[in-house]
Amino acid sequence: MATLYLDIETRSQTDLLLYGLRRYAECPTTELICIGWAFDDEPVKDWFPEDGEPFPAEIAEHFKSGGLVWAHNAAFERHLFEWVICPDFDIEPPALEQWRCSMIAATTSGHPAGLDAAMASLGLPHGKHSAGSRLIRTYCAPGFSTEWMLNDRELMGQYVRDDVGGMQVVIAGVRGLTDFEWEQYALNERLNDRGIRVDVDLCFKSQAYAEVLAREANEQLVRLTHGTMTRHTQRKARDEWLFPRLTEFQKKLLVVYKKGEKKTSLDETRRSLLLDCDDLDDEARQLLEAINDAGSSALKKYAVAYHQHVDGVVHNSIQFNGAQTGRFTGRVIQPHNFKKDRADTPLPILEDIIRRIKGRKGLKSPNYNMGQVMRGMVYDPKGLAWVDWSQIEARVAPWLSVKPSGEEKLDVFRSGADVYTVSAANMFGWVTGEVTKLMRQTGKIAELSLQFGGGAGALQGMARNYGQVFEDEEARDIVYMWRGANPWAEEIWSDYDRAIDRAVSEPGEAFTCGRVSFVSDGEHYLWCALPSGRYLAYPKPLIEEYDTPWGETRVGPTFQTHFKPAAGEPPLRRYARGALLFQNTVQAVAADILREALVEADEFGLDVALHVHDEIVVYGGQAEGERLNEIMLAQPWWADGLPIETGGVETGERWLAKNGA
Repeated sequence: MATLYLDIETRSQTDLLLYGLRRYAECPTTELICIGWAFDDEPVKDWFPEDGEPFPAEIAEHFKSGGLVWAHNAAFERHLFEWVICPDFDIEPPALEQWRCSMIAATTSGHPAGLDAAMASLGLPHGKHSAGSRLIRTYCAPGFSTEWMLNDRELMGQYVRDDVGGMQVVIAGVRGLTDFEWEQYALNERLNDRGIRVDVDLCFKSQAYAEVLAREANEQLVRLTHGTMTRHTQRKARDEWLFPRLTEFQKKLLVVYKKGEKKTSLDETRRSLLLDCDDLDDEARQLLEAINDAGSSALKKYAVAYHQHVDGVVHNSIQFNGAQTGRFTGRVIQPHNFKKDRADTPLPILEDIIRRIKGRKGLKSPNYNMGQVMRGMVYDPKGLAWVDWSQIEARVAPWLSVKPSGEEKLDVFRSGADVYTVSAANMFGWVTGEVTKLMRQTGKIAELSLQFGGGAGALQGMARNYGQVFEDEEARDIVYMWRGANPWAEEIWSDYDRAIDRAVSEPGEAFTCGRVSFVSDGEHYLWCALPSGRYLAYPKPLIEEYDTPWGETRVGPTFQTHFKPAAGEPPLRRYARGALLFQNTVQAVAADILREALVEADEFGLDVALHVHDEIVVYGGQAEGERLNEIMLAQPWWADGLPIETGGVETGERWLAKNGA
């Protein structure tokens, strides 16, 4: 059967970015402008309803016969055909399983998501249609014109035809997904269609509260800085006013390392660390609190949920294969970025915060308090149940290494012992019963920051997230002790380095390290075969000279990243460091475990509401939660010897942990 490739342009008085895809598709003013399409390698055609010609019969027949339909970001085309085009023209829409997405195919092969960026990454002729932005702005956005100006009819037709042609060449340049991967994609789309039920009243009251806070906070910034700052977004003015009021210790709390480079950050996490300092200058504290009130990106999620919900349900918040490793990411309200509630905040206090927000009563720390209960916007009075895996990546890492010392680390998990306490004992040479609370905290920080090749900078950055500061020499000592207590880690990093180097240098030959293997085709991709049978892709592998973040010049394997480059710049390249690709495979294996659990849950009939990395939430009560827990404890067929554990079942009307954790 032939394959159909298509692209559409639509117009609506509903703002797609503000109100989201589902509300856009359901809006009565939303209508089709044109379709561009092609079957297999036939010439690309276009069709405009206003020309008076009937809907293309070959497309309608293809839909009805069950043929495959490709689109870029196919969720958009699928929604528009189901809610707008097919009802308007009285044709049968394609089934969900018929859809294929070239954006997913591109990201699965390590390329950017955008069509134009994916073409550039593949080295294909590309470039935005010169009139494209104007056409969309004039004929598609709210307030659109319904009168075609001179030549714009042909320009719009060329625009959709070009996108179809671009999609076809992208698909030809990437690997085909397996049937099981497309099954996982379809499952993710069903999850997005089901959506996340939210407390609309809480979202409305919170976003209204946040708007008042932002306005008052910006007014306070003007008064506090005597006009040096007029808005919270003025970073240069902020730093010039704030930094002289900080102690040297407080300034150290702001140090971060990005790609090996030392930088200063005043993001929300660093502001929180400063606010925890008892000796923080009073005016500096007022400034930071005002910035939090004026510009919390987290609080904007309430407004997004309020604007985009349909009958109390927010759709399309989970992105399949959003990360290069195959991990899911968040969209819309982005549940993957929700902060977990503080472990020292009991559930009754969190529930009281929600009651106060909904009752329009004052909060002691509005920005902080609304952030605390953000997960509580996910709400179903009929019940929710959720389960998370315990330290899944910390278990996968030594399991992937296939090292005797890695097996010893897995035995710690199998025994049920506290891994942070054992790690601290091994690092400091103490018995576990003598490990202090502070030593355990050091062990935890080391475990979380060092298993993927991180050095003193990574350790210090993680420590600041926990309100601790390690001086340089102390940090180096901790790194040395952790690596000594975990020899499997340095051994597997080195194994990856050798395997990657040889795979790129000797195309066609597979080189195994631990439970994965690498092979290059010599030109287009370096492939990494995972235990599940899935492949990670690293485009355009080369052996070349490169500069390290710390200033050395080396020769070794590099690859082209999936990051979208700046306009006019070539695709970004990165050193294929063993520890980095080891981290990728650990994350990928954890993602595979999640993918299989989601398929099992769906086959059992559980209605998944959402999932975030190591946690799955379903609609239902204790019985549904217990079944979910059984599914998540099951070991995948390819993961023999991997000890999997969960934190047990939690239930409630809101997605709030019982102990606040």
